Amino acid sequence: MKVSVIIPARLQSSRFPRKILQNLGGIPLLRRVLERVGKLRNVDEIAALVDDENVLQLVFQWGFYGILTNKDCISGTERVVSVADQLAGDFAISVQGDEPFIAPDLLEKMIADVKNAGTKNAPPSVWTAIYPIASSEMLFNPNRVKVIVDKNDRAIYFSRAPIPFLRDIKNREKWPGCHPFWGHVGVYGYPKEILRQYPSLKKGILEQAERLEQLRLLENGIPLQCLRTREPSISIDTPEDLAAAEIFLASHPEF
Repeated sequence: MKVSVIIPARLQSSRFPRKILQNLGGIPLLRRVLERVGKLRNVDEIAALVDDENVLQLVFQWGFYGILTNKDCISGTERVVSVADQLAGDFAISVQGDEPFIAPDLLEKMIADVKNAGTKNAPPSVWTAIYPIASSEMLFNPNRVKVIVDKNDRAIYFSRAPIPFLRDIKNREKWPGCHPFWGHVGVYGYPKEILRQYPSLKKGILEQAERLEQLRLLENGIPLQCLRTREPSISIDTPEDLAAAEIFLASHPEF
C-alpha cells in the first residue's frame, strides 16, 4: 500500500483569513505542518494542496511539494477529492494546514492499523482520531467537535454540541467526570476508492445543520474508524488560538 500525506490549506479562511501564513514562533503555520509531517517514515508522498499561486511558490521555496487546487472547494475533503487522481498513494492521510502540533506517532499508527485491516479484508473505511475531553470548557465549546463511537470505535455521530446529553446530571460542570466524552482530531485517512466515490455522495441534512463535512460520509453509509489518542491536537481557528499556541510553544521547545 502506498501512502500520501496531504495538507489542504485555504488562504482565505472565513474565521481567520491568511492564517496559514501567520507566524508561530517565527515560522508560518503551513510550513510548521509540513515540517511536522516531514518527520514521518515510510510514506510515499507529502504534498500541500493550496488555492493560491503565491502560496504554492512558498511551499516550493520551503523544499516541499505542492499542488494548486480550485479556489471554489468549500472543504478540505473537497480539496483532497479534486486531486485524488494526481496522488501517488492508494491511501491518503489529510492533515489540516492549521494543525502545527500534529503528532507523527498518531499518523504512523493510522498507517499501521490501515495496513493491518487490509490483511483481514475489512471493508473500506475512512479513518480519523479522537481524544478524551477532560474539561467542561472544552466540552461546551462549539469550536471543539465532539464524537460518540460504538464498541469498536466506529463513529456514530459528530456534533458541535456536547454528546451524549446527560439528562440526570444537572450541573454541567460535572459532566466530564460522570461520563467519557470524546473530541475529534481533524485528521482523516481516505482509501482512494472512497475519494473517487465522494463526488456522487449527496450532502445530507445533518451536514448542513452542524456544518461538519464528515457527516456526509456517515449519512451515506460510509464508516469512520476512530483511533484513540491521549491529547487533543491544537488547531488554529482564530487569532486567539494563535496567541494560545504561542504560549504553548514557549513551554514546549521540542516543537
